[in-house]
Amino acid sequence: MEGFSFYALWTALGIFMLIYYLRRSHTLRSALWGMFTGFAGLILLHYFGSVLGYSPELNLFNISTAGILGIPGVVLMLIMHFVII
Repeated sequence: MEGFSFYALWTALGIFMLIYYLRRSHTLRSALWGMFTGFAGLILLHYFGSVLGYSPELNLFNISTAGILGIPGVVLMLIMHFVII
């Protein structure tokens, strides 16, 4: 049941971001900017996250989370790390 809740949360957030990007006047530019900032935030957190106590790996799940959700996804990864541990 925990696995289902985990994937349901990430799927719901992905759908929310898709709706958000589709409602913007410049859909493609907004989506690309959100992806770029998400990747940049993930890279910064990967290299300098030891200061905060969490340095995520650059794996497929984390990269797709940063790409789909952007900065809110990276912040959610950071928060979830401290909530779970």
